[in-house]
Amino acid sequence: METKTVLSKTVGVIQTGIGVTAMVFAFLAFYDMFGIQTMLGVSPESIGLYLWVFLIFGLLSTISGLFLCYER
Repeated sequence: METKTVLSKTVGVIQTGIGVTAMVFAFLAFYDMFGIQTMLGVSPESIGLYLWVFLIFGLLSTISGLFLCYER
C-alpha cells in the first residue's frame, strides 16, 4: 500500500472512533448514567443542548472518518 493510503485509513479509523465516542458520551450524559451530569456540573435544563452538540459533532466526525477509510 501507498503511504498516503495507509495514513488516510489510519486517520479515518481514529476519526470514526472519536465520533462514536462523542455520540456514546452524549447519550450517557443525557440519561445521567454514572452521574456524568453531576460530575460535570451541568444543569438538567441545558443537557438537551449538549446532547445535540455532541450528536452533530459525532455524526459529522464519523461520516468524515468513514469517507477517509473508504477513499480510493
